[in-house]
Amino acid sequence: MRILQVIEPSGGGSGRHVVDMSAALIDDGHSVALAYSPLRAEPGFEAGIATVPFTAVEQLPLRRAVGPWDVSALKALNRLIAQRGPFEILHGHSAKAGALVRLAHAPGAARIYTPHALPMMGDAGLARVVAGAVEWTLARASTDAVIAVSTEEAAVARRWGLPKDRLRVVPNGLAAPPRPDRAAARRIMGAPDDALIVGFVGRLCRQKDPLRFAKAARLAQQCNPRLLGVMIGQGDLAAAVASKGGAAVRLLGQADAREMMAGFDLFALTSRYEADAYALIEAAALGLPIVATEVGGTGRLMAAGARIDRLPVDAPAEDLAQAMLAALARPPRLCAGATLPSAAQMAAQTADIYRRAFQGRRLGG
Repeated sequence: MRILQVIEPSGGGSGRHVVDMSAALIDDGHSVALAYSPLRAEPGFEAGIATVPFTAVEQLPLRRAVGPWDVSALKALNRLIAQRGPFEILHGHSAKAGALVRLAHAPGAARIYTPHALPMMGDAGLARVVAGAVEWTLARASTDAVIAVSTEEAAVARRWGLPKDRLRVVPNGLAAPPRPDRAAARRIMGAPDDALIVGFVGRLCRQKDPLRFAKAARLAQQCNPRLLGVMIGQGDLAAAVASKGGAAVRLLGQADAREMMAGFDLFALTSRYEADAYALIEAAALGLPIVATEVGGTGRLMAAGARIDRLPVDAPAEDLAQAMLAALARPPRLCAGATLPSAAQMAAQTADIYRRAFQGRRLGG
């Protein structure tokens, strides 16, 4: 099939999803082109797409915020489709790219949307209501399939009235298992051998709630001086996190967490919401004990054998600190990594959705 992948937040979990799935689709014989926004592109994403044999890679400046600039962005996407197409599948990743893909002029193409965390999963307020109305309208008017990456995200979609007959669930899959070399990971982090490392991986932004992690690590260190919070990621809350955590937290900035996670003694996820976080999946694949808020993907990972202590999404830092200390105090036990889907399986499931959607589009004229 001839497929166009379009993404606005070119990085993080959604960027990794696009890179890994596109590579697997191409390995299966599909023709895949990519349009991505350079405005929020991360170096790791651009390095990743350089290794994938796309038929075309085009930069499409998309802003995260909604505004009059989206008219120009839609025109640019239409020109790209006319020049590089025709395509049988247009697949938009994240809310902005998903909206533009479903509004684009591409006769005969099936329109697929993967939100990577629906905007209705965020904080309550007018913005969430407006987002829900937009998602409902686009899903019913011009969407052949909405792909949720967890059952929890799919449940949110159903609550907001997205059509059940067009809703599918395809969890994120790993292209390669994380590196299990604990000694090498500790050397990269520069961590003391006797430290009890509680790791955090993610953007330092409100959604991930790194301030809650930093406070919890500081409180836990007061009870166990060996504990050290190590945070991998960057974002606008970096300075506030450093102040909140003090000596209990070490910020490593943007780095390849896959090289370091094996050096953790415990993985902690403090997000307010998630669809299916890659960092959580990799921690489970390594067999790390995990303390996490009850967000998307945790149920699936626990069913697959992951050791997760779940707390409410609004749990205070004090409760998180106690959960960290309790998890670290348990006798270590041998635990194989959770059995999880691969990127190839993720791509195969997605390709099946593509075929059914395109067939339905053709039968419907």
